[in-house]
Amino acid sequence: MDYRERWELKEYLSEQRLSRRVLLLQVLVSTLLVGYLAVFWHLQITGAEEYRALAENNRLRRIPIPPTRGVVLDRNGAVLASTRPALNLVLVREGLVDAEGQLRRLTEVLGIPYDELAQRLVAMRSRPTFEPLVIREDVGVAEIAKVEARREWFPAVEIEETSLRDYPDGPAVAHVVGYVGEVTESQLAAQAQEAGLQQGDVVGKAGVERAYDDRLRGRRGWKLVTVNAVGRPFGDAEVGRVPEDGSSLRLTIDARLQRKLVEAMGEEVGAGIFMDPRTGEVLALASTPGYDPNVFAGRVPAAVWQSLLKDPKRPLHDRAIGSFYAPGSTFKILMSVAGLESGSIGPGSRVFCTGSAVIYGRPFLCWKKGGHGSVDVHQALVHSCNVFYYLLGRDMGIDAITKYGAMFHYGRTTGIDLPGETRAVLPSVEWKKKVRNEPWYAGDTISVSIGQGLLAVTPVQMATMVSGIATGSVPTPHLSREGDFPPEKLAVRPETLAVVRAALADVVEEGTGRRAQLPGISVAGKTGTAQVFKKSAGIDADKLAKEERDHAWFVGYAPAENPEIAFAVVIEHGGHGGTTAAPVVRQVLEVFFEARLPKAPDPRLQAAATTRPGGTDAAAPLAR
Repeated sequence: MDYRERWELKEYLSEQRLSRRVLLLQVLVSTLLVGYLAVFWHLQITGAEEYRALAENNRLRRIPIPPTRGVVLDRNGAVLASTRPALNLVLVREGLVDAEGQLRRLTEVLGIPYDELAQRLVAMRSRPTFEPLVIREDVGVAEIAKVEARREWFPAVEIEETSLRDYPDGPAVAHVVGYVGEVTESQLAAQAQEAGLQQGDVVGKAGVERAYDDRLRGRRGWKLVTVNAVGRPFGDAEVGRVPEDGSSLRLTIDARLQRKLVEAMGEEVGAGIFMDPRTGEVLALASTPGYDPNVFAGRVPAAVWQSLLKDPKRPLHDRAIGSFYAPGSTFKILMSVAGLESGSIGPGSRVFCTGSAVIYGRPFLCWKKGGHGSVDVHQALVHSCNVFYYLLGRDMGIDAITKYGAMFHYGRTTGIDLPGETRAVLPSVEWKKKVRNEPWYAGDTISVSIGQGLLAVTPVQMATMVSGIATGSVPTPHLSREGDFPPEKLAVRPETLAVVRAALADVVEEGTGRRAQLPGISVAGKTGTAQVFKKSAGIDADKLAKEERDHAWFVGYAPAENPEIAFAVVIEHGGHGGTTAAPVVRQVLEVFFEARLPKAPDPRLQAAATTRPGGTDAAAPLAR
């Protein structure tokens, strides 16, 4: 018998295996007990505060309390933007029965597309069911009555109180005040740490609403509410921080002038800006066509948003600060200053205009085929003689033009306190080499001399330039009545400014700006034509299709001897500045000087209104 078959040995081996298993089990139990005690120690001792806080957070929810946005006022205290109470129709989804049936009945009663409502309902699926679905914002009594009269159809529809931004003047202040909207993901990523923005906050998107958002928005508060297991609030709320309402903002805008400017622009596409030339306070600023900022106060319908984006006239774009145009003959104002200051001409220097001039072997035409004859700088500016300025530009050169253009803020932003200002272009030898990688040609200087070619300006730059002519200092245009905006003194001799000012007064008195005349008020100004297509050269604008006409300018100030208001108006494809832009200016000036105007009609105005001005507006071959 083999010894390994003996029962004593088998019993011994069995006991050994059992002992090892008991030992392993003891070690396992001991390890589990130690681990349990460690976890218990962490939960009850070392991590007690953390887990107590988490439990409180699960029980309590912090609900933001939005502040009331600050009021925007005009210079006289008229409200341009405020916040008003509103009512929303909402669908309570908790316990909702027959959702499709209620949505279809809402479509029938309120005219909201069913697909739109269904999409909104689907989009809310990830949200707690106690959060209602907004069906229609800012409803009126009539819509509420439609629902209430059919209450049995809409057991889940309720009325919710809310607040909305309100712009009493609507499109008239669109590009000044701007509009508000919910903060975007990109804004949160860019500004969250600095501005303390959170999802759901309402912020300024354009105009002063955006420029002064920090001031207007205020500071959000919060309250604590107790919630149940599914997050539904119940019981009384505890206010943790009271919201701080936004501060009001007083603008330099005069609401009366603003409304009149928009009304005078009518259906024209363009921009206008009126300002106090002594301080830079903007009195009116408009870009047409505009838009109704009230549309953005709540949820913007997709169709409305798409129509604004696809409109070829770009109503959302602020042309007053964001579009640039060739200044046309309005640039001859600066050319006159540059010529007199550089010594290239004197007040008595004369040029004989035959209707054209050959420069660098190439003929350059004046707008007047027969020529102006012998003209000095005064007559050249009043009658907008191109030949005079061709020769002046040739003699001065582009460096001198660039030097004096920079003094009047051409080629850079003016610093107006609105978002989106365009820098535009003051061309130079270096600029053309850097931007276009091309040399500067002598012919470029000739084109710039009459405000064409590579030169580009914005309406706000033109208003700034002409303010400098009016006062001798270039102001910083601004819309806030608070802050320091000191004007910049021009290094220009008073004698030079006197020559130019006298000519500008005569432009309105006897030249192309006669339709800006006011009885008892002297107006100084200059018309201009920014050539759009070469085919318009030498052709009367009235014989061209509207979209082929040149852009029309009128810039200036009043009263001529003691300026209180300066202006720049551009009408896209307006043809002649004297016939389309000057009347816009006159209508606004009539409101500004209303108290000083005689009550009886002025025969000069009647004649100017019925008779087409002669001079440069009678024909438009090249530039006026």
